[in-house]
Amino acid sequence: MIDLKHGDAFEIMDKMIKDGVKVDAIITDPPYNIARDNNFHTMWRSWIDFWEWDKGFDLYSWIDKWIKLLDKNGSMIIFNDWKNIWNIAKYAEERWMIIKDLIRLEKTNPMPRNRDRRYVTDFEVAVWLTMPKAKWVFNRQSDTYERPKYVWSIEKWFHPTQKNLWLMEWLIKIHTNEWQTVLDPFMWSWTTGVAAKKLWRNFIWIEYEEKYFNIAKKRIEECC
Repeated sequence: MIDLKHGDAFEIMDKMIKDGVKVDAIITDPPYNIARDNNFHTMWRSWIDFWEWDKGFDLYSWIDKWIKLLDKNGSMIIFNDWKNIWNIAKYAEERWMIIKDLIRLEKTNPMPRNRDRRYVTDFEVAVWLTMPKAKWVFNRQSDTYERPKYVWSIEKWFHPTQKNLWLMEWLIKIHTNEWQTVLDPFMWSWTTGVAAKKLWRNFIWIEYEEKYFNIAKKRIEECC
């Protein structure tokens, strides 16, 4: 089951909560609230201004709705900038969620910056959260220990903050079983949905921007 929803995520999630919808995993990459004007056009960095949808974004109140949609044994994985992630995790913890792990995403092609003045920022992070006393899914993919680390390359085929398809497949394999339901309230382009479809997971996707809704809808329909 692939359920593509076009519209305001707050309104759609309110209706889902009212209808008693529950999902097994929420895996999402919300706006980081880091967009700003910059002078980096000569360094291939002008796209750090991620447009209006990233500016002034409320990083926390969404979590209250996500908790109501998450199954008691479900997992929530939230990507964000390292400066935000601890506040997000603390906000969720204050609402009785359990912080399980921090996942590191190392980039092989990080955004250039002044190499004589700063370290290059070559990573992002995601926090893995569960409900209290959950019997969460964890399907180890490694023959030994599953390290909370993924090395990937930035892709910008359809969206400036697009995640790697194999990254999303890795997370979905570990944290869900076949036919369980994954929700992504900030779909942007298509990656989570394609990964879910390929791996025989049910998927609910919400996107407000018509441009990205149409791109993702086409990609999901054509894949797999």
